[in-house]
Amino acid sequence: MVINFENIEEKCKKSFSSAKYDLLVSKVKKAKKIFVVGNGGLHFVASHMATDMTRLIEKKVVSSFDSVGFITSNSNDHGFDQVFIRWLETICAIEKPEDCLILGLSCSGNSSNIIGALHWAEELKFGTFMISGQKSQILKSEIDELNFECEYFHTVEVMCMMMFYDLIHRVGSHCPSISKEKERMGNSYLRRLPAGDK
Repeated sequence: MVINFENIEEKCKKSFSSAKYDLLVSKVKKAKKIFVVGNGGLHFVASHMATDMTRLIEKKVVSSFDSVGFITSNSNDHGFDQVFIRWLETICAIEKPEDCLILGLSCSGNSSNIIGALHWAEELKFGTFMISGQKSQILKSEIDELNFECEYFHTVEVMCMMMFYDLIHRVGSHCPSISKEKERMGNSYLRRLPAGDK
């Protein structure tokens, strides 16, 4: 392989067998709603996994911040550092803090808008957790952090994807195989329609 993934399988084994990861699993199990925030590539990891976790885990809703209009208007009005806080203020206003988990993803561990959102959530007694590629220098010690100890952005992003799929299994659900899913969906009314009628 040309690209360096930093021995990613061993990194995952180490991280996913740690006490911090066990704590994350227990928080995910407890939470009814999980809000995942990340920038750049990790934003799209959050969006992808919010979809799959909500689809595959019963009675749990996982959300990421996918409104470009909300992001740009609030960044313009309040600054980029406030963008996740503004979203959480809006979406969490009707939620019980004990039902929610705010999960931050940051390659550097120091993304100001992610840290700000976690600090805001912690002050309001929401569940919090940080996944970082390198240990944060500015996260409050009260907030739990799982540090992947990576050199490259791409390693952190792929590890986060692997982590989320592992979490699906750790909470008692599973990811379907392609062949089993094709079997399951084979009798779907939509799957039986001629291509032109879909």
